[in-house]
Amino acid sequence: MKVELHCHTKLHSACSRISLPDMVAMAEACGYDVLYLTDHGKIWSERELAGVREWTTTLTILPGIEIQVSQGTDILVLGTADPVYERLISPSDIFAQACADGCLTVVAHPFRWVDELPDYCRLADAIEVRTCNHPREDAADKARAYAEKHSLAPVYSSDAHGLNFMNRFWLETADPFETTGELRHALLQGRYTNCSRNDNVELPPTYKAGVLDELAPADRVLLPEEQPIP
Repeated sequence: MKVELHCHTKLHSACSRISLPDMVAMAEACGYDVLYLTDHGKIWSERELAGVREWTTTLTILPGIEIQVSQGTDILVLGTADPVYERLISPSDIFAQACADGCLTVVAHPFRWVDELPDYCRLADAIEVRTCNHPREDAADKARAYAEKHSLAPVYSSDAHGLNFMNRFWLETADPFETTGELRHALLQGRYTNCSRNDNVELPPTYKAGVLDELAPADRVLLPEEQPIP
């Protein structure tokens, strides 16, 4: 299953330009099976998710949140629609709640803004190694080393703030899953593959495409030829 762990919409993340209907259309065109919505400090309610899910018959859309824990360090909590996470600040509270809820926790874009990670990062299940907003090879190498040292799953994701960020970095699971708990188990067991497109595009992208019509010709190569943009 092709999975996107980290996407932002302009509805709830001021730094994103992505229109939600176009995000769903882009994800479908790119052949994603699962898409997590991980806006900054904002949980998608079950009512909101139900509305979004009406736009697709092939894509599983799941909730999450990106929480700024300290300056330069963010944590993704995946698989929850509980607004309690919007109020959590301390790492101990975040990881305790996530553990109780069976959520997947991921250190977002590590070493992007800081040279050393806080000790609490080792409590996460996974750590991003490559994203569109995390392009430096030295940072990726440090993330891989951190993952190995602390037994975290190293993962790829887009960290999409524009449609042209999608389908550059993602992961694929060895087995189908229906719940975030099952995905968490697959990652911790190493039953997944990190994937990327080698198109030599500058990262992070120089602009953020908010709707499909804004995709430049060079960005359209991100789409499989058999699944053109609607």
